[in-house]
Amino acid sequence: MRGYVDTDWGQIHYRAGGHPVAGASKVIAFYHESPRSSFVYEPVLDSFPEGVAVLAFDTPGFGQSDSAPAGVPLSEYGRVLIQALDNLGVGEFLPVGMKTGSSLVVNMASQLDRSRVPAVVLYNPEAPNDEESERWALTWAPTLEFPADGYTLEKLYKKNVGLYGTDNPRVLYEAVAETIINADRYNSIYPTVFRAHTQTWNDMHDLIAGGTDVTIFRPSSGQMTPDDPIEFADIEGTKVVAFDVTGQFPALAHDAFVEAVEVAAGLPVPAAS
Repeated sequence: MRGYVDTDWGQIHYRAGGHPVAGASKVIAFYHESPRSSFVYEPVLDSFPEGVAVLAFDTPGFGQSDSAPAGVPLSEYGRVLIQALDNLGVGEFLPVGMKTGSSLVVNMASQLDRSRVPAVVLYNPEAPNDEESERWALTWAPTLEFPADGYTLEKLYKKNVGLYGTDNPRVLYEAVAETIINADRYNSIYPTVFRAHTQTWNDMHDLIAGGTDVTIFRPSSGQMTPDDPIEFADIEGTKVVAFDVTGQFPALAHDAFVEAVEVAAGLPVPAAS
């Protein structure tokens, strides 16, 4: 199922699986990495136990969602995404965020009472470095150009190889396709997220100190560029789940991803046979 929900910024598009929100025993809400969309969660939408409602959102400016106003802070993204949940009738829920989606999840949880968001799932962050964050805000996602020789396609493919390896080339092509089709907006959120890195880090620690259960999904490795490896932080008070792939967990580590989300949601996990 797919649908739209109205917000102050226009419509937010979402994919849904499992039980309808009304009467669900649990609600799990997924937030994608940029420049992707809720499409990345298609492999897991119907993979959770009976009674669980699953929502995967296109965050503002991506997929089929309307854009965010230029220059708004991360807190406004969080407010509008909460508004989308409110308008869908979602009460307590488990938010799951990957990469930029993690920053959105931390911000949303920081705006809500722990009774509504008792747990969160995040992609493993780096410790903040304001100088590096500003560098990436300025350089990570430049305006795309479209030369006749196809160079931009090759460049984007190689960038995704650096992030995710070549074990499943299809997911790399999908990443390139979603970037190209959203070319005029694909870089809209990066400056906001990078410049909020320290605040997000502090907000995450406040959640931990306040009793929120924080699960960290750690990939096998990560890098921004071949010369800029990601140094994943060890964060006291969290549960770390290690994956043997570099990302794209729903597609590349389906069973492990689903099981880890089920555990974070407090769902019973079937014993291994």
